[in-house]
Amino acid sequence: MILNKIIKLLGLLSISLNIGLAEDLFVELNTTTGMADYLLGSKLVENASYGSSTLGLSSIISDNARGYLDLSHTQIYPQAEYSSSQIELGLQFRYLEIDDNQLFYGFHGFANRYQDSYSYYNNSGLGFYGKWKHYFQAGHLTTFGYDFESKRFAEVEEASNSVHEVFAAYNQSFQTKSSLQLRSSISLQDFLPQTSISGQGRNLFTTVNDIPSNYLTTTELRLSQSLGSKFGFTLWLENQTLLNDDADSLVLQDGIENPFTDRFRWEGSSSAMRLMYRHSPQSSFQVSHSYLKKSYIDVPVYQFDFDAMDYVIEDEELVHLGYDRQDERNHFQFRWNKYWAINNLDWMSEVELVLTTGLTQNKSNDMLYDYESMSYSISINLNN
Repeated sequence: MILNKIIKLLGLLSISLNIGLAEDLFVELNTTTGMADYLLGSKLVENASYGSSTLGLSSIISDNARGYLDLSHTQIYPQAEYSSSQIELGLQFRYLEIDDNQLFYGFHGFANRYQDSYSYYNNSGLGFYGKWKHYFQAGHLTTFGYDFESKRFAEVEEASNSVHEVFAAYNQSFQTKSSLQLRSSISLQDFLPQTSISGQGRNLFTTVNDIPSNYLTTTELRLSQSLGSKFGFTLWLENQTLLNDDADSLVLQDGIENPFTDRFRWEGSSSAMRLMYRHSPQSSFQVSHSYLKKSYIDVPVYQFDFDAMDYVIEDEELVHLGYDRQDERNHFQFRWNKYWAINNLDWMSEVELVLTTGLTQNKSNDMLYDYESMSYSISINLNN
């Protein structure tokens, strides 16, 4: 059903892109290759590398409308079974006629596909957003918005859910070349009712189980400061809290980032800081650090046999160690990028080269996720 809706939306978008093709067609192409000691965030996959390609197409349909199509594929080496592909397409609308107010809304459809070994990750869905911006004066505005996304897992219906988020944000810029943003949101994750059939013959009956919803609040503070013509500093502080005592979803342990262990399964605080040095209009260097502490809710830690590289099973059950997972993550990153303008090509106006290296230290009471990893990547971005 959802895939049919995506196909219809793709058809509408194709018509829209064709209408706007003669006026404006924007293309972004990114290719990235990299490697890490523990690329997928656990000790299950060690010393892996990857290649990633993304293609973004967008077209201006009218003064207040834009259509876009994003395609991406990530290939993991040598563990190809973790590779994945994504597609997203959508329409965005904007209206500016109401004095100091701006109204935005949009629709999108998406699909994610994984290799056969992890096909239960395969999902597709639809989304909608709407937001209202009010400018009190230049550099002083508030934003109110609503986001909705419905995601369906083809092979694991129990994981299918929809997410509603309502948020408010306040932005203020100062003459000291600094800015402040405060954002607060509340989110609801609602699962589809699950139907189970039991009994046989005349005693056959159907039971509908309504999985309780998850509620999450998030508060974020961002401070930015210009330190002259070449330096800039940004600080982020964030905290998220679950409003329900229990987190309801599936528990499916396979040693990698699990779609069934999503942001509604943990609470905690995080911080990040970034120092940027702009050497020239075409080149910059960034140093950043982030810290994140996660207390997982109803995500048990199971005994893992590192010799066999698999979970320990007794009496056909995973061996539960009696506590939930907790992580504390530090990430350090160094990033350099360089732009080159292309003046003699209609289809490409800019080439960007990005070099990145980083160190991740993840301390966890689940030894499968307790690791230290160095990462390296190189990206080439083409824009028109």
